[in-house]
Formats: sequence, structure tokens, C-alpha cells
Amino acid sequence: MVVSSVASSEPILTRALIERAMEARGNRALLLIDLGVPRNVDPSVAGLYNVYLYNIDDLQEIVEQNKKARAAEIPRAEALVDEHVAKFLTWQAGVSTTAVLAGLRQRLAAEREAFLAERAAEFAHLPEADRARVAKMLDEFLDRVLLDPVEKLRGERELRRKLQNLEALRDLFHLDTGKP
Repeated sequence: MVVSSVASSEPILTRALIERAMEARGNRALLLIDLGVPRNVDPSVAGLYNVYLYNIDDLQEIVEQNKKARAAEIPRAEALVDEHVAKFLTWQAGVSTTAVLAGLRQRLAAEREAFLAERAAEFAHLPEADRARVAKMLDEFLDRVLLDPVEKLRGERELRRKLQNLEALRDLFHLDTGKP
């Protein structure tokens, strides 16, 4: 590769000079970049075998082509970014859903415990095994009540609606699970 940028009124790299250089190089490819104004390389060398000549105008054209190619890729890059943002928001909503549902289960379990504690005197005559069965039945009841809303919330595809539903659950049940 030869880069030339010399202030000269005549080409300094002539066809004869380049032909001798190519012969000495065994005709291996030679890239000539002429940045001189006026030109430093005789334009006729471009016709030689395995000689590639580019001047400042050619480079400007290449730059413009590269700019156009990059500009054409912008929509594709934006679509890729949008896709990954959507995936991240969906993942984040899933994390929020899990946190809210865990908080709701904890809240309902605490309410069940408080309910049973308030009514402990009413169950005092029952054997411990029967009291444990009542507590287990209440747990099963809570699971049954929560099953449909939990499945609906997890199955919700529209992100905005899912997040609104999560906020509604937080507000309704005073869940301070913190927003992930």
C-alpha cells in the first residue's frame, strides 16, 4: 500500500515507475491512495494488472456509500433494540407478578393465622389434629380462591394491562412488596 500526499504540480508516481515496482514485487497487488491535489499518481497506472488506484474523490464516494449503508441499517437496529426492550419489560413484569403474588399469599396466610387465633376459643374443644385439618382446609380454600386470578394475571399478554392489574392488587391488599 502506498499513500501519497505531496504538494507537486506533476505526478510523482508515473506509469513507468509503477511498472518497474510491480515487476520487482512479482506483480503482487498494490494499493495506491492518492491524497494529493493536484494528483500525485499518474491516472494511467489504474490500467496496470493488480494495481488499485484510489484518489480523494474515490474515497469520498466510498465514505458516502458507507454512510448510506449504515443509514439503511438504522431501522433494523431500532427494531432489534425495540424487541429486546419488549423482552426485558416482559421479564420485569414477570418478576413483579411473582413478587406481588408472593406478597398476596403472605398477606392472606397472615390473615388466616389471625382469623384462627381470634377464634381459638371456639376450636379449643377439638383435638390438635382436627384444628390442623381446619387450618389446612383454609389454606386449600385460599389456594382455590387465588387460582383463577393468578392464572389470569400470569396469562395476561398485554404488558400495560398486566402492570395495571399488579398495581391494583398492591393497592387493594396494601402490599408493600416493593417494585422490582
